[in-house]
Amino acid sequence: MLTTQYLLSERPAATSRRRPLLFALVAALTLATCGTRPAPNVDPTRRIAWKAVKVVRPSAPQKAKYIQRLIADAEVATAAEVHAPWWRANDGRTEAAWLRVARAAAQATRTVRAQQIQARERYHGQLVASKEELARARAELREAGMGRRESAAITRALVGLSTAEKLAAQGDHARASDKLIAARQSLGVIHSSWTGVHARFSDKTLLRTWKRWVDDTLQRSRERGEIAIIVNKLQRRLNVYYRGLKLASFPAELGANGLARKDHAGDRATPEGMYRVVALKQGKATKYYKALLINYPNDEDRARYAQGKARGVIPSRAGIGNLIEIHGDGGQGRDWTDGCIALTNDDMDRVFARVHQGTPVTIVGTYEQ
Repeated sequence: MLTTQYLLSERPAATSRRRPLLFALVAALTLATCGTRPAPNVDPTRRIAWKAVKVVRPSAPQKAKYIQRLIADAEVATAAEVHAPWWRANDGRTEAAWLRVARAAAQATRTVRAQQIQARERYHGQLVASKEELARARAELREAGMGRRESAAITRALVGLSTAEKLAAQGDHARASDKLIAARQSLGVIHSSWTGVHARFSDKTLLRTWKRWVDDTLQRSRERGEIAIIVNKLQRRLNVYYRGLKLASFPAELGANGLARKDHAGDRATPEGMYRVVALKQGKATKYYKALLINYPNDEDRARYAQGKARGVIPSRAGIGNLIEIHGDGGQGRDWTDGCIALTNDDMDRVFARVHQGTPVTIVGTYEQ
């Protein structure tokens, strides 16, 4: 019994033999927890996300900032996973963070691309309309009644159109469309003026008045067997009649504001009414080759002038005007006189040879014979 106890007391402790193995295990675990984990491969998503930021930023800066914040959050999650102890590793957090980045980038890119396509289509539609309206405006500017306001409007439109084309070439179709819209508004100023000037030519009361003047003039020509001149302002034609039948028709140029009815001196409008030739001028008597002076203002012109003065629609210092002629030096292809009617010198020779003092001259807005 003693021997047995002695032997048992003399055996080495079990922990003494296991201590080196335990130390080795602890050392291995310590090295594992102190080291870094392999970084997850997020480079493809990162590149796509930053590309999306560049695409989105010009038109949607707030969305670009949102994607940048998501990228920053994902980078933090990635770094935390790489350096976290093995017992705290959470692969799903990094994956979820970059998935949010990818979704936000894709959605923002799709939205911006769709907006760019719409802007491009809108620009091309505006461009076609702008060029059509520009052609119309150029034609309308050649009409009487167009002045400095309308000339300034077409200048603004041309600048806007040029700027729009430059912006479109740079890919900024949204701003280009805005420039075209502004250009079309300027062109609308011209069309509005043109429409206002021409509105009177569809006025039924005026049309009846003009027709009555023409009918009376032609009736007199038939009854007296004489020459008569009728000027159609809208058609820019001077027509010569004999015994009520048309002998000749010549292109005519009017005052710079010729389609309007003359109300006072200086308005550069061509008068409307029933007049007669009171003087034939040539040589030194006129500076426009040859001229037929008519008796503007007549009694109706004076009455209308007095009414306009009384209503305050005619400037207080403006006179009624005079010295309205049919004269030469025309053929300029535009309305340019101070209210007179201009023919080419060859046409003026033909008309001058047929008329005399007292020849009726009726000027109307328009009429259909």
